[in-house]
Amino acid sequence: MKMIIADDESLIRASLSSMIKDMEASWQIVSEATNGEELLEMLAEHKPNIAIVDIRMPKLQGIDAIRIGKIISPQTKWVILSGYSDFAYAQQAMKLGVSEYLLKPVDPIELEKTLQLVYKDNKEYICLLNQQFENSLFALCNGLTSLKHEARDSLYYQGRFIGWTFYLDTAQPVSWVADVQREFYAELHECMEKHLVFGMNLALLALPNGELAAVGAWDTSNGQSGKQPIYDCFSEMEQIINDRYRSEEMLISVLRTGECQGFEEVNRRLQQLQQWGDLRSVCGIGQSIEYVELIKEAVTPQKVEASRLLCAIGHHLQDGMYLSYQHGVNELEVLLQKSDWFNAKKEQSSLRIFMGCTLGLVLQEITTDVEMIRELRQYGEKRLQGTCSKETSVDLVKQVIQYIEKHYMDEIGIGQIAGQLNVSANYLSTLFHKKTGMMFVKYLTRIRMLKAKELLMNTNLQVKQVAEQVGYYSTRHFTKLFIQAFGSYPSDCRKNQLLSNS
Repeated sequence: MKMIIADDESLIRASLSSMIKDMEASWQIVSEATNGEELLEMLAEHKPNIAIVDIRMPKLQGIDAIRIGKIISPQTKWVILSGYSDFAYAQQAMKLGVSEYLLKPVDPIELEKTLQLVYKDNKEYICLLNQQFENSLFALCNGLTSLKHEARDSLYYQGRFIGWTFYLDTAQPVSWVADVQREFYAELHECMEKHLVFGMNLALLALPNGELAAVGAWDTSNGQSGKQPIYDCFSEMEQIINDRYRSEEMLISVLRTGECQGFEEVNRRLQQLQQWGDLRSVCGIGQSIEYVELIKEAVTPQKVEASRLLCAIGHHLQDGMYLSYQHGVNELEVLLQKSDWFNAKKEQSSLRIFMGCTLGLVLQEITTDVEMIRELRQYGEKRLQGTCSKETSVDLVKQVIQYIEKHYMDEIGIGQIAGQLNVSANYLSTLFHKKTGMMFVKYLTRIRMLKAKELLMNTNLQVKQVAEQVGYYSTRHFTKLFIQAFGSYPSDCRKNQLLSNS
């Protein structure tokens, strides 16, 4: 996105240029003009998206330059600079079709807001602003940054949020699951991008346990106008799931937070949904389940534990872990002997569907828990006996760490690596956390920050270049993470190093 700055004062041009380069938007300042005549020459040559013009300039006043410039470059949008004494000129300029005006001295926050307003109908710019939201939300949800870095009047405190988490259940091989998950992510992302307009905030991100989540947020000061587009987008995502991802060979369950006030509440509910995710096995997979419904199910401890064991048994079968599978069945047997909720027809029907879809174990009817346990044992014997357990044959965590060391600058996730190692993302995530004491995302971020610090200390690369070399294309997002990791700005880190060496 091209921009021209026109002002006869070099300090003002330098100040504006510095502010704009610090912004997330990829503005390219193609030229700077010192008077109205130079501005017209540059407009003819560059046809910029935006021109920031001082209202008073030598040779040709800003207003006269804009009047002629609109003919030379009709698509250019205009922002004028003026002092308090030039208010009458500013009013005249607005009548010419100038988009916005700024008072000198220019405040960087006001400048960024002004550029957002001027360019709010540009799709590329809208996507860029939303990417900032998605980056910030991912960092907050995964504990990489904290809410204290956000202003109290920001969307994260004052906005309304909704969140969905997705669970795919199937008996298909892990490699097949990984392909479907990539396709599913791409479809949801395309749906979000299609719906995105200025002021919308949509994010598709991985939560700490590896589950995919979709989050929408809106500013309540706009009334219902901000809410409805978010709900329209989520409604289409539900349709995509129903049309393409609920079949005989797989089912996707959606767990919903409901509307929440501010980030803290939606994040708390997303964390709770991760803990309750296994309850889908007894509530019914392939459905959309609200947070308030799960609260009712979670009050029965035996049901929570049984659902956890059922999902674990499914993962063990998928990962070819015979001993863990049989141990899970044994635990489930003991639990069922102590509880009576299993006898309910609704739960029996849900379990039959779950085992058919997740394990490939087709049961026409479940009459007793004894029958179900016997079927699970026999099925495990048939499917897994004699297989080589991944638990003892491969050091998976070591391979993950080696992969991170080699690909930390790329866009990688635990699900992608799990697919390459032919194990489920859930198993690999749990194993990685157990052996390293850190969730995958935090470990990856730690490696990236250490590599960034090394580059800052030993090269002359700009902060933006350092960020890109460790996998971040948002300098602002990278800076937040760096401050969280080391307690100082990247630029200060380099200055301190130079001072200590002098």
